[in-house]
Amino acid sequence: MKPRRSTGVSARCLLALLILLFPRPAAAEETVILLHGIASLPLSMIYLENALEEAGYAVHNIGYPSTDLPIGEAAGLVRNKVQTLAPSGTVHFVAHSMGNLVLRKMLEKEIPNLGRIVMIAPPNQGSMTAQTLRDLDIYRWIFGPAGQELSADRHEFFDSLPIPSHPFGIIAGGKGNETGYNTALPGDDDGTVRVEETKLPNSADFILINNTHTLILFDAETARQTIHFLKNGKFGKKIPPST
Repeated sequence: MKPRRSTGVSARCLLALLILLFPRPAAAEETVILLHGIASLPLSMIYLENALEEAGYAVHNIGYPSTDLPIGEAAGLVRNKVQTLAPSGTVHFVAHSMGNLVLRKMLEKEIPNLGRIVMIAPPNQGSMTAQTLRDLDIYRWIFGPAGQELSADRHEFFDSLPIPSHPFGIIAGGKGNETGYNTALPGDDDGTVRVEETKLPNSADFILINNTHTLILFDAETARQTIHFLKNGKFGKKIPPST
């Protein structure tokens, strides 16, 4: 009588055959670093993180104590975290709000293998909202030293921040009209940052999405446009915002 074959051995042989026939996909050659804004957490970038991973990118959603440090110190901390990650291949950045100022401060030193940058609701010219609120005790308590640096009248500070030499695109939030979401702010705005405050010379592209400063991060159009820019260096078809 022939001995019965071990089912354990058969299973291992089958598994080995499947591994040979269907090797694991290669690691992503492009990495995206996500940077949240002031008084926020990496959780605010989770929708974009999932969308970028589904698009095939290796994603690192980096947190930093945005209300405890001046922007310059936050930039140094984030730079050290990126260096520790030692990502291979091209490294892109997608930042929201003040995260873009942290990134621009980081650009005072070369970032190896830097690819493209998507700025979402960036206060590149400062924030009139911060300028209005900066002397309030509760504002100082919540937003810390970086909150003071966001004031729109700090022209010397914003002029000192490097403008990216690599391709960058700007996604602004707003209604596409003269009032925006916050009627206390002149012109169009996302409720916190004015559309004019997001702009920066030499951007490769600019697009307006009809949403507010925070909810824009959870807008499917934001994710679609971000991925399109990282792949093509420009945004996709412009969709006129509703008024």
